[in-house]
Amino acid sequence: MKSTKRNRFLMAAVAGIAMGASAPAPLRGQDTDEVQCYGINSCHAQAKCGLEKTDIEAVRALLGDQEFKARFGKSRTHSCGAHSSCGAQEKILNWVQTSGAACKAQDGILIEDNGGKKVAKKA
Repeated sequence: MKSTKRNRFLMAAVAGIAMGASAPAPLRGQDTDEVQCYGINSCHAQAKCGLEKTDIEAVRALLGDQEFKARFGKSRTHSCGAHSSCGAQEKILNWVQTSGAACKAQDGILIEDNGGKKVAKKA
């Protein structure tokens, strides 16, 4: 009896592995439309890891000092979401992974690396 249960378990495991291996995966370089969208998150539970000084400087350059201070004046660098405090409503700049369309709809900000310098732009 133990042998039959074991065989069924092994067959189920092999079937599960085979189904997973045959599932379509995104091709390398395929655009999934996922972006790092800055300035739209609510609290640290949503924020992703890492906000560098260069990210803050890029957003400040895009918005100007006055608007940056009004929207994200309490921002500081952090290495992970758990250290990022609350987001936009608390004047803290963070980012979340979202679709490009959702980022644009929520007036989000994108940051690109342009020849070694980070540049922010409206989504």
